[in-house]
Amino acid sequence: MRKMAGEYAELYQRDFLVGHLRKLLGLPEAEKAEIAEALEDPYKALLVFFGHYAFARRGKDRDELAALAMEAMIKLTAETPFEEVLDWPDGCRLWESFEAVCQDRRRKSSEQQNRGPIQGMLELAQEIHRVDPELSLATWVVEGVDQTGRLEPQHMSIVDIRGVGPKSASTFVRDMVWLYDAEDDIEATDRIYVQPVDRWLRAIVKYVVPETGLEDPADWIVAGKISKYTRRARVSGIGFNMGTTYFGQRLVQVPERLEDSLRNLLMAELEKIKAGKSAADGPEGAHLG
Repeated sequence: MRKMAGEYAELYQRDFLVGHLRKLLGLPEAEKAEIAEALEDPYKALLVFFGHYAFARRGKDRDELAALAMEAMIKLTAETPFEEVLDWPDGCRLWESFEAVCQDRRRKSSEQQNRGPIQGMLELAQEIHRVDPELSLATWVVEGVDQTGRLEPQHMSIVDIRGVGPKSASTFVRDMVWLYDAEDDIEATDRIYVQPVDRWLRAIVKYVVPETGLEDPADWIVAGKISKYTRRARVSGIGFNMGTTYFGQRLVQVPERLEDSLRNLLMAELEKIKAGKSAADGPEGAHLG
């Protein structure tokens, strides 16, 4: 668990998250703190949601849909300052902009699938703006944690948007909590909301949770068990979640190889421990015995 939450989590953050957010924000040299600062801007936070999260589970079409949604935002705000857009009563004009972009690109707008996340996420940003004009989608997540220790209200507000599923919502919430270093402030009961359950987390749960009845658990049970046992192991639940995805996608690749890959990982770590003890027991390290 330490390996997942440490080395592999750092690789996930570098290769899967920070690099893409840099590109979306136009900040090629930005590190974590600079990205967090940029996402305090409501416009940039919404743009990043469209570019990185809204369509992440749409398979081969996800990159094109993300690009179309971002272009629709950019075109809309070229005509109207985003501060004024946030004062509009709804997000219909963003959807109209998306339809126009799709027509220009000779692509179907697929209203039933796409209108919810595009119009709905702008309307959530508008709702947040009416409550506190200083907050963006990103800072709204961590503001709730800072004030109450809770994440359920933010997570549910996102999931309530038609077309935005719990995995996408949890991934966004997880990443914002990580960017703003807010994980330790989350109440234990709400840490399930920073555990998006992908195929790799689902596959690994039976190897790290010493309980029965985990043959085919619901996602919320997987999230709860991982949250519980990462706390017991005193490792970051967010780090473990990220690291497991990296380990699975980059190193294991095929689920049938997971058990052998975990065994090899464990043996390699045990060899390191043995080598360290041998060095400590040698002539130069005898006083450490």
